[in-house]
Amino acid sequence: MKNTALNTAPTEDVPEGLPPKKATRGLSHFRKEETPPEKGGELWLYTLSDLLLLLVIFFVLLFGMSLSKQEKNTQSLQAAVGVAGVRQEAPVEIPPAPIQAPEQPAEEMAAGLETDLIGALKDESSQQGVAIERRADSLVLTFPEPIVFDPGQAQLKSSAHPILEKVASVILDRPNLTVEVQGHTDDRPINTKRYPSNWELSVDRATQVARALIRLGVDPNQLSVRGFGEYRALYPNDTEENQLKNRRVEIQFSLAPKS
Repeated sequence: MKNTALNTAPTEDVPEGLPPKKATRGLSHFRKEETPPEKGGELWLYTLSDLLLLLVIFFVLLFGMSLSKQEKNTQSLQAAVGVAGVRQEAPVEIPPAPIQAPEQPAEEMAAGLETDLIGALKDESSQQGVAIERRADSLVLTFPEPIVFDPGQAQLKSSAHPILEKVASVILDRPNLTVEVQGHTDDRPINTKRYPSNWELSVDRATQVARALIRLGVDPNQLSVRGFGEYRALYPNDTEENQLKNRRVEIQFSLAPKS
């Protein structure tokens, strides 16, 4: 029977007094084979990455909140400084002033109004006594009594309506015109149940003319009424002719615009 030689490493000479080295086999002989990683062994990496992402978002939010708080503190400080005496005025936008047409001189206004009245009443030239004249800063249109009223009465005659329609058309073109209707009488006394004196008669006549103008569309805010009785006579009441001239209704147009 043959002896099989062992595959052993050669021995080395060992100094005296030391134990001989044991023969060792190659390390590759004793190394265990590596086993492949189990399935799912890397899931913790996904969890770690999610956690890191959440941390990043959290820090971003904290940073944003700190910036917002810092901005509010700055605004509060600026407001406090402004209260303490440092004025911080915001720019004020001044709207452009409306363009206004230059005011028309009184002389031109009077001339235009006079021209319009003359043109409107030119067909009434047959009505004797109708007059237009300037007085200081006003223009006065005069109607004798026979055109508008019967003696001692305050009911408008039908012949007066066409004339008042034309006067109203001139007033309607001038909404800023101020119009005063005045009643006048002569000095002959009147003592009736309705008119105890010429005061009441003159006021009633002026009122009736004003009401007729309002019915024709004139704004009541433009109108006023006054009665003077016999105390604003144009002529001495010494003749019937003069008394007739004193019995009249005047429409006074103020050339100054209404405020």
